[in-house]
Amino acid sequence: MTDQEPPVGKALRLNQQARAGPAHPKLKQAERRTKIKLVQIVGDPSTAKLISDPMRRAILNLLRRQSLTGAELAESLLLTDATVNYHIQLLRRGGLLVVARKEEEEHGIMQKFYAPSAYLYLPDVANLPKEVARYYYPINIERVRGVLSVGGKATGGIGPRGQDVDELGEEFAESLVQVAGGYAGTAVYQGEGEGLVSEIYSRALSGLKRAK
Repeated sequence: MTDQEPPVGKALRLNQQARAGPAHPKLKQAERRTKIKLVQIVGDPSTAKLISDPMRRAILNLLRRQSLTGAELAESLLLTDATVNYHIQLLRRGGLLVVARKEEEEHGIMQKFYAPSAYLYLPDVANLPKEVARYYYPINIERVRGVLSVGGKATGGIGPRGQDVDELGEEFAESLVQVAGGYAGTAVYQGEGEGLVSEIYSRALSGLKRAK
């Protein structure tokens, strides 16, 4: 890849690689899972800016499935260890990553397995400064397009009838934050949160339909 790769293309590539997972996991699946918050609403501008980076989002997407080492993350994302470690340190300082477990390997090397602080991160775009919220405008658009395309007729005609998709993306992002607030005390094991995330998305879409 070159430095001229478009941001949207880069984000798509990294997230596709994140879904693929590491090639050679060393621990059993059950040993790699720890309990984390289902959802974290991000209202702090510095934290929101931190996870606007596609590479860091790809790391978090990988880790919400299972705990991995820095080397495993680098292998999965086709990045150098140094690059991944740089992003890991930023995410840890931001309180978005924790060390889930440590395992001593040969020659006394201590491997750290990382986990995210939450399964799903939702920036509170309505209350973030515009210079930070703007990083999420393309993400919001793609998110609402995906929901509308999957929902089909169930969406009740939201979106394609002349409404600006930018506005709709922002409204759906706000609806997600409102619904997710009701799940603040919910915890899940890594890799087991998709059902509840789908529930949040479905309820957010229903709220958007009622508002129309």
